[in-house]
Amino acid sequence: MSILRLIARPLLASPYVISGADALLRPSNHRERAAVFASLPEKLGITLDDQCTDMATRALGLAHVACGTALALGKAQRLAACTLAVTQVPIALANNPFWQHHAEERKEDFSSLTAAAGLIGGTLFAAMDRNGKPSLSWRRAAARAHRAELRAVRSEARERIAAAKRPS
Repeated sequence: MSILRLIARPLLASPYVISGADALLRPSNHRERAAVFASLPEKLGITLDDQCTDMATRALGLAHVACGTALALGKAQRLAACTLAVTQVPIALANNPFWQHHAEERKEDFSSLTAAAGLIGGTLFAAMDRNGKPSLSWRRAAARAHRAELRAVRSEARERIAAAKRPS
């Protein structure tokens, strides 16, 4: 692992771990922000009380702590980073409901949403990082090219051997 990865991954994971721990330990602090999405289950005929919202908040917080820790430690880092990026999208929208505000509040929300988008982008980069190893498709193409080259060399060798065995 390069020194850059050794430093960057824990730095990238720290906001997820901190916010996840807060959601896990104090879900009531996140309830108001989660209310932004309360209308979605209601449209499906599902009513959610505060206990359900708190449980969902805790579950998401636990996922952020677990995946953030895995990313920081370099364990299943691509899966962890992908999970963090996907789960951060609704959180970023809930924390910055720009469609509900006007003027100055909207600017503030856009600024915070942009920062959250940057965090998501960095996490997506971490999800695609292979630690310098080539991708599976590249390795497959290289193996095919290698096999084709070996077939050509074998064929040429057979022709030379056959030519050498022929009486001149």
